[in-house]
Amino acid sequence: MGSHHIFIAKDKKLGMHVLIRIQAVDELGSAYPPINPDTFNELLMARDAKSLVLAARNLGPMYISEDDLANRTYLPSRLQQGIERGIDLVPSNLDGLLSECFFDPYANPAEVDGMGYKEVGRTAKKAARELIDEFDFVNAGNLSYLDSQFRAVIEPLHDWIFARNLLSIVLRIGGLYRTGADPKTILETARFRKVEPASLKERFNMGSATCYAIPIAFNPFYRTGNLLVNDVTFDAQKIWPLYNSLTDIKKSFTQAVIDHHLKGDGNEFVKFLTSVEAAQADGRFDNRKNHPEENKWWYLVVSSNIDGKSIDDQMQIANRMLQAVDGRLFQPRIAYSGVKMAEIAPEQKPRNMLEAMWLLVRNHPDHYLLTCKRCMRTVLSGTQGGERSFCSNSCRATWSKEHPSR
Repeated sequence: MGSHHIFIAKDKKLGMHVLIRIQAVDELGSAYPPINPDTFNELLMARDAKSLVLAARNLGPMYISEDDLANRTYLPSRLQQGIERGIDLVPSNLDGLLSECFFDPYANPAEVDGMGYKEVGRTAKKAARELIDEFDFVNAGNLSYLDSQFRAVIEPLHDWIFARNLLSIVLRIGGLYRTGADPKTILETARFRKVEPASLKERFNMGSATCYAIPIAFNPFYRTGNLLVNDVTFDAQKIWPLYNSLTDIKKSFTQAVIDHHLKGDGNEFVKFLTSVEAAQADGRFDNRKNHPEENKWWYLVVSSNIDGKSIDDQMQIANRMLQAVDGRLFQPRIAYSGVKMAEIAPEQKPRNMLEAMWLLVRNHPDHYLLTCKRCMRTVLSGTQGGERSFCSNSCRATWSKEHPSR
């Protein structure tokens, strides 16, 4: 269910970028068709702003139910003319776009104290400029001819980046295990950083147990705008609705700490954290500019303390994380199907694109998880032609040049 057109703009009120998707009226509110593995791979392979937006266009809308689309759907011409209340779309900002597009969950941990990483896939400025030049909403032309049969749907770009990175991080573990990675250290092989929280617990509120952390998204506290307002008015439902639907917020009266965990009983060991320092406004942009780079990221953190027990086996921790994520993304209901010999069957109706993609991941009999030997990106690879080790011919060629003796 691809989109007819897609544009990008900056939401001045939120201080971050959004996608404006032009979708046929009769497609809104309908069920998701099966996701094409090749289109799914386009998203996982994206490593710059332009390729991400094109993948999002080809996949289709992130939200499709009437409830999720409330206050997100507009007549294209009214939105374009700025008539709609509460919406203030302005031209895209290159520096802001580059900051928001964090595509490095497979980066190598830096050899320093703390939770820093060496970034290896910095979003290309050239691709971001091309995206703005070709797809900025202010250059869309007159869209009034679409009003009768189409609607403009607004989606936070941050949701798509989060979906891409969450899938990449979780599925990479399966791809590595398939190729024989040591289960005792598989989280570290997948580029999680093993963190002993003694020196970091005050900054990241990780608790007393050993954790495994990996950056998953740009920290929206560093979005453009007034820093004090950014902190006080942080609203995950507006800025990051997909993420907001997956997490619970743990209230803290002793610290101004952002400590969210995956929804569901027993899922508190899967956290989404940013530093205490990053969430405290000092009112001066220069001061926050001097914060450590690690403050500008939002982290997926998995504790080794599960159900009150300390676990050393990393594969066991990874499996529990997989089960927790699966419990949030795959919730089939039982229904009468009308099919002989299978009268009672799961009624699987994804509520958003992330759930639709997860349904593909769970049911791919003719595909397997492939984590690239060179770039660490994970894709669904077809079974024809034997097992593969690389996500693309370019990665195969580059790896061969880097390892001539092999």
